[in-house]
Amino acid sequence: MLILAFLCFSNFVFTQQSVTLMTYNLLKFSENSSDRLPCFKTVLDSLQPDILIVQEIFSQGAIDLFHSNALDTSYQKGIFIDGPDSDNGVFYKHDRFTFVSNTPIPTALRNISEFKLVFQPTGDTLRIYSVHLKASSGSASETQRLQEVMALRNITNSLPAGSNFVVCGDFNMYKSSEPAYQALIYNNQESEGHFIDPISLTGTWNKAEHARFHTQSTRTRQFGGGASGGLDDRFDMILFSSAIEQPGGVHYMPNSTWAVGNDGFHYNDSVNKQPNSSVSQVLADALHCASDHLPVIARFFFGGTVINLSVSLEEGWNSISTFFEPYNTEIPFIVAPLGANFIALHDIEGLVYPEGGTNSIENWNYHLGYALKVSESATLIIQGYLPDNAWVQINEGWNMIPVLSDSAKQIEDVFGQNLVHVEMIKEVAGTNVFWPAMGIFSLEYLNPKAAYYLKSSRVFTADFQSVK
Repeated sequence: MLILAFLCFSNFVFTQQSVTLMTYNLLKFSENSSDRLPCFKTVLDSLQPDILIVQEIFSQGAIDLFHSNALDTSYQKGIFIDGPDSDNGVFYKHDRFTFVSNTPIPTALRNISEFKLVFQPTGDTLRIYSVHLKASSGSASETQRLQEVMALRNITNSLPAGSNFVVCGDFNMYKSSEPAYQALIYNNQESEGHFIDPISLTGTWNKAEHARFHTQSTRTRQFGGGASGGLDDRFDMILFSSAIEQPGGVHYMPNSTWAVGNDGFHYNDSVNKQPNSSVSQVLADALHCASDHLPVIARFFFGGTVINLSVSLEEGWNSISTFFEPYNTEIPFIVAPLGANFIALHDIEGLVYPEGGTNSIENWNYHLGYALKVSESATLIIQGYLPDNAWVQINEGWNMIPVLSDSAKQIEDVFGQNLVHVEMIKEVAGTNVFWPAMGIFSLEYLNPKAAYYLKSSRVFTADFQSVK
């Protein structure tokens, strides 16, 4: 019974590990491209992807040059195959992944590459398909891109059910209605060879309303052979198999896809035009000089059993927190099981109140505590994975903190030597208080799934992971 109770509460065994995958069109990178290596190095030193997939690289010598000068010693290079036109390459953190194979998929223009890697801690196999589809608009180019995608689908349709695979690269597509794009995402109901696009955009993509998803061009003037005109096309993407869409095993972290350096305010402009609110000026300048494409990154979880957290809610206001990261952090997704029973959710600064038309919190942050209001009692199930860290940033003044633990923790143990800076802790939905100045200590423990108001005289960090 004790074991059963434990499993019903937390249902986890292993901590999942996050992996960052990056795709990057290197813009005609050859053995004569040494002048751009400092720019690439600045980008990669900053982002440190676990797997880097590149397009528009031309030779083994270019692979060697890029590996030696743009990447640090934590990276290994996969086997390179020199095919027609430009080629693909893979680099990976050798302490996390083992390279298995590079299998070319021929098309009329250039190869699609299937890179197969194994994640060492869990033994999960990941297939990554790197594409650089036919460029240009018009029906002839669209037809050729469709033929290239069908060559890929012939392969993925034959993979066993539950296979973990990703396609990334330069797709050169302009709209969701393009036949090649529709062929990528089409579910034939007979196999699992289709791809999931985590960013759902309908219509033509090169419009201002889709500015934050554009990846080409980083420049408004032509130099070094690259395209110009500023950011206005969504050419570079990362899509994945239906197995990766599901929690457990290898799983995509929702909302983690990002065209690096795109803050949504550089439509038809250079990525390094000041200000850029998403990256430093140094990184923006490096992105500008390295390539006419922005790199795109996405984060994936490997391993770890899914946590099923059951939270009992009473009518009215409740305090709530999670000691893990929900696998889908979007607030509408998390509260959707409550239906019309959901009234409002707030943290220390933001508020979600549908009836009042207020929605200033987009995603759940497990580093924060929340108050949730329902119209009648209910049970809310939240699924997720154990986080990479269990720290809480305490700011001066009032905070709303979570409990990053699956068991109750004594206040003195959580805050340790920083307890002298804690002026008050009180329950979000309750009356118990920890108030040293007044000698009131009706609150002794911080309980899992709850949230608390905390007033501090200074900034410090509380680390739940270090508490026994």
